[in-house]
Amino acid sequence: MRRLKYWPATILISLLGFAAASCSKPKVPELASSTPQPTATSPTSPAAMAGPDACTLLTKEETQAVQGEAFKEAKPSQKSGAGLEVSQCYFELPTPVNSIVLTVTRKAGGGRDPSQSWQDIFHHEKTSEKKEEEEEREPQKVDGVGDEAFWTRTHVGGALYVLKGNCYIRISVGGADDQARKIEKSKALAQSVLKRL
Repeated sequence: MRRLKYWPATILISLLGFAAASCSKPKVPELASSTPQPTATSPTSPAAMAGPDACTLLTKEETQAVQGEAFKEAKPSQKSGAGLEVSQCYFELPTPVNSIVLTVTRKAGGGRDPSQSWQDIFHHEKTSEKKEEEEEREPQKVDGVGDEAFWTRTHVGGALYVLKGNCYIRISVGGADDQARKIEKSKALAQSVLKRL
Protein backbone atom coordinates (compact mmCIF):
# COMPACT_ATOMS: atom_id res chain seq x y z
CA MET A 1 0.00 0.00 0.00
CA ARG A 2 2.93 2.36 0.70
CA ARG A 3 4.05 2.15 -2.93
CA LEU A 4 0.65 3.28 -4.12
CA LYS A 5 0.69 6.12 -1.57
CA TYR A 6 3.95 7.65 -2.93
CA TRP A 7 3.29 6.95 -6.63
CA PRO A 8 1.42 10.23 -7.42
CA ALA A 9 4.10 12.31 -5.60
CA THR A 10 6.87 10.75 -7.71
CA ILE A 11 4.99 11.56 -10.91
CA LEU A 12 4.34 15.11 -9.71
CA ILE A 13 8.06 15.72 -8.89
CA SER A 14 9.11 14.32 -12.32
CA LEU A 15 6.63 16.57 -14.11
CA LEU A 16 7.82 19.65 -12.17
CA GLY A 17 11.44 18.84 -13.04
CA PHE A 18 10.55 18.47 -16.74
CA ALA A 19 8.64 21.78 -16.71
CA ALA A 20 11.57 23.60 -15.07
CA ALA A 21 14.00 22.21 -17.65
CA SER A 22 11.68 23.33 -20.48
CA CYS A 23 11.53 26.89 -19.13
CA SER A 24 15.33 27.20 -19.02
CA LYS A 25 15.73 26.43 -22.76
CA PRO A 26 16.58 29.44 -25.00
CA LYS A 27 13.84 30.83 -27.21
CA VAL A 28 14.69 29.50 -30.66
CA PRO A 29 12.58 31.97 -32.71
CA GLU A 30 14.39 34.96 -31.14
CA LEU A 31 17.80 33.53 -32.02
CA ALA A 32 16.73 32.67 -35.56
CA SER A 33 15.43 36.17 -36.27
CA SER A 34 18.58 37.96 -35.07
CA THR A 35 21.18 39.12 -37.62
CA PRO A 36 24.23 36.81 -37.59
CA GLN A 37 27.55 38.53 -36.90
CA PRO A 38 30.55 37.34 -38.90
CA THR A 39 33.41 36.03 -36.82
CA ALA A 40 36.04 35.81 -39.53
CA THR A 41 36.53 36.85 -43.12
CA SER A 42 38.23 35.00 -45.92
CA PRO A 43 41.30 36.64 -47.52
CA THR A 44 39.43 37.18 -50.80
CA SER A 45 36.27 38.72 -49.35
CA PRO A 46 35.80 42.50 -49.79
CA ALA A 47 35.61 42.89 -45.99
CA ALA A 48 39.12 41.47 -45.63
CA MET A 49 40.64 43.83 -48.18
CA ALA A 50 42.94 46.70 -47.21
CA GLY A 51 40.55 49.30 -48.58
CA PRO A 52 37.16 49.72 -50.21
CA ASP A 53 35.93 47.41 -52.96
CA ALA A 54 36.46 49.01 -56.41
CA CYS A 55 32.71 48.87 -57.12
CA THR A 56 32.05 51.31 -54.26
CA LEU A 57 34.37 53.99 -55.68
CA LEU A 58 32.13 55.37 -58.45
CA THR A 59 28.46 56.36 -58.35
CA LYS A 60 25.83 56.13 -61.06
CA GLU A 61 25.72 59.93 -61.17
CA GLU A 62 29.47 60.11 -61.80
CA THR A 63 29.39 57.62 -64.67
CA GLN A 64 26.38 59.46 -66.14
CA ALA A 65 28.21 62.82 -65.95
CA VAL A 66 31.16 61.39 -67.89
CA GLN A 67 29.64 58.79 -70.25
CA GLY A 68 26.11 60.15 -70.65
CA GLU A 69 24.50 57.13 -68.98
CA ALA A 70 24.44 55.65 -65.48
CA PHE A 71 25.82 52.14 -65.05
CA LYS A 72 23.18 49.45 -64.77
CA GLU A 73 25.33 46.91 -62.94
CA ALA A 74 28.68 46.81 -61.13
CA LYS A 75 30.52 43.47 -61.36
CA PRO A 76 33.35 43.04 -58.84
CA SER A 77 36.34 40.70 -58.86
CA GLN A 78 39.36 40.36 -56.54
CA LYS A 79 42.69 38.61 -56.68
CA SER A 80 46.04 38.77 -54.95
CA GLY A 81 49.55 37.74 -55.90
CA ALA A 82 53.16 38.91 -55.84
CA GLY A 83 52.43 40.71 -52.55
CA LEU A 84 49.70 42.84 -54.15
CA GLU A 85 45.93 42.87 -53.78
CA VAL A 86 43.85 43.81 -56.83
CA SER A 87 40.19 44.83 -56.70
CA GLN A 88 38.49 45.33 -60.06
CA CYS A 89 35.03 46.48 -61.07
CA TYR A 90 33.32 46.33 -64.45
CA PHE A 91 30.72 49.10 -64.56
CA GLU A 92 28.31 47.85 -67.19
CA LEU A 93 26.48 50.66 -68.99
CA PRO A 94 23.27 50.27 -71.02
CA THR A 95 25.40 50.76 -74.14
CA PRO A 96 28.01 48.02 -73.50
CA VAL A 97 30.74 49.66 -75.60
CA ASN A 98 30.64 52.67 -73.21
CA SER A 99 31.32 50.55 -70.10
CA ILE A 100 34.09 51.41 -67.62
CA VAL A 101 36.67 49.18 -65.94
CA LEU A 102 38.28 50.34 -62.68
CA THR A 103 41.16 48.46 -61.04
CA VAL A 104 42.67 49.31 -57.63
CA THR A 105 46.06 47.83 -56.63
CA ARG A 106 47.09 47.82 -52.95
CA LYS A 107 49.58 46.10 -50.69
CA ALA A 108 48.52 42.60 -49.60
CA GLY A 109 49.35 41.91 -45.96
CA GLY A 110 53.13 42.00 -45.58
CA GLY A 111 53.62 42.18 -49.35
CA ARG A 112 55.53 44.69 -51.45
CA ASP A 113 54.58 48.34 -51.60
CA PRO A 114 52.51 49.10 -54.74
CA SER A 115 54.62 52.22 -55.32
CA GLN A 116 57.58 49.86 -55.99
CA SER A 117 55.48 48.01 -58.56
CA TRP A 118 54.63 51.43 -60.04
CA GLN A 119 58.34 52.21 -60.36
CA ASP A 120 58.89 48.89 -62.15
CA ILE A 121 56.10 49.64 -64.62
CA PHE A 122 56.72 53.30 -65.40
CA HIS A 123 60.32 54.07 -64.44
CA HIS A 124 62.22 50.95 -65.48
CA GLU A 125 65.44 51.27 -67.43
CA LYS A 126 65.03 50.58 -71.14
CA THR A 127 67.13 47.88 -72.76
CA SER A 128 69.07 49.03 -75.84
CA GLU A 129 67.70 46.24 -78.11
CA LYS A 130 64.07 47.18 -77.47
CA LYS A 131 64.55 50.92 -77.03
CA GLU A 132 62.80 51.93 -80.28
CA GLU A 133 59.90 49.56 -79.73
CA GLU A 134 59.50 50.73 -76.13
CA GLU A 135 59.62 54.40 -77.12
CA GLU A 136 56.74 53.83 -79.54
CA ARG A 137 54.64 52.49 -76.66
CA GLU A 138 55.99 54.99 -74.13
CA PRO A 139 53.31 55.92 -71.56
CA GLN A 140 52.17 59.52 -71.83
CA LYS A 141 52.53 61.56 -68.64
CA VAL A 142 49.25 63.12 -67.48
CA ASP A 143 49.23 66.11 -65.13
CA GLY A 144 46.64 67.26 -62.62
CA VAL A 145 45.60 63.98 -61.02
CA GLY A 146 47.06 61.95 -58.13
CA ASP A 147 50.75 61.90 -57.19
CA GLU A 148 51.66 60.81 -60.73
CA ALA A 149 49.66 59.59 -63.72
CA PHE A 150 50.26 58.01 -67.13
CA TRP A 151 48.10 57.20 -70.13
CA THR A 152 48.95 53.94 -71.87
CA ARG A 153 47.74 53.07 -75.35
CA THR A 154 46.25 49.68 -76.14
CA HIS A 155 44.98 48.15 -79.37
CA VAL A 156 41.40 48.94 -78.30
CA GLY A 157 41.97 52.40 -76.84
CA GLY A 158 43.92 53.03 -73.68
CA ALA A 159 43.91 53.30 -69.90
CA LEU A 160 44.81 55.90 -67.29
CA TYR A 161 47.06 54.79 -64.42
CA VAL A 162 47.13 57.03 -61.33
CA LEU A 163 49.40 56.66 -58.29
CA LYS A 164 48.08 57.96 -54.98
CA GLY A 165 50.04 57.29 -51.79
CA ASN A 166 50.63 53.56 -51.41
CA CYS A 167 48.14 52.39 -54.04
CA TYR A 168 47.38 52.99 -57.69
CA ILE A 169 44.33 52.79 -59.91
CA ARG A 170 43.72 51.98 -63.57
CA ILE A 171 40.69 53.34 -65.43
CA SER A 172 39.63 52.26 -68.90
CA VAL A 173 36.72 54.12 -70.49
CA GLY A 174 34.87 52.63 -73.46
CA GLY A 175 33.34 54.46 -76.39
CA ALA A 176 34.27 56.02 -79.72
CA ASP A 177 36.01 59.15 -78.36
CA ASP A 178 39.51 60.06 -79.46
CA GLN A 179 42.47 59.67 -77.10
CA ALA A 180 42.41 63.27 -75.80
CA ARG A 181 38.72 63.00 -74.86
CA LYS A 182 39.22 59.59 -73.21
CA ILE A 183 42.08 60.99 -71.11
CA GLU A 184 39.85 63.88 -70.04
CA LYS A 185 37.01 61.51 -69.09
CA SER A 186 39.37 59.14 -67.27
CA LYS A 187 40.83 62.03 -65.27
CA ALA A 188 37.33 63.13 -64.18
CA LEU A 189 36.51 59.60 -63.00
CA ALA A 190 39.90 59.25 -61.30
CA GLN A 191 39.27 62.42 -59.26
CA SER A 192 36.04 60.88 -57.95
CA VAL A 193 37.76 57.58 -57.13
CA LEU A 194 40.71 59.19 -55.32
CA LYS A 195 38.36 61.05 -52.96
CA ARG A 196 37.19 57.68 -51.62
CA LEU A 197 40.51 55.84 -51.33
